[in-house]
Amino acid sequence: MSLVITLLPLFSFAQQNKLAVRPPTPLTIKRGTTAVENLTVEVLPGFHVNSDHPRDEYVIPLKLTWQDGPLATKSISFPKPEEIQVGNDRLLVFTGTFDIRSEFAAPAAAPPGPATMRGRLRYQACSNQMCFRPASIEITLPVIIE
Repeated sequence: MSLVITLLPLFSFAQQNKLAVRPPTPLTIKRGTTAVENLTVEVLPGFHVNSDHPRDEYVIPLKLTWQDGPLATKSISFPKPEEIQVGNDRLLVFTGTFDIRSEFAAPAAAPPGPATMRGRLRYQACSNQMCFRPASIEITLPVIIE
């Protein structure tokens, strides 16, 4: 019985992981220019996450934010969402594998060499029967400034 109680917190945590982010490849950028990083996100089969612009204000959107760092974030772009019917609601969601595009600018005076950008992806995963607690994934983007 104690084994079941001990493993229960691990099992509960595993139930929340309905979305995964592939580790980003290092972004090489020249000082005074811009560069694009595509962050690949995968939603497990049978689940969806709300789009970045859901129809209803009570729905938690998918949101990527980058902290201040060696690069300036110029824009963040999401793919076109899919429209699905869940009960009486028509939802705009993402399923499967998709990319979130971030455009960064390196200041002309940026020090050359390795650096890091840190971000957070906030989401709420749902099935057609229920939604899970909102969660966040920390993102670490290695950067090489030339």
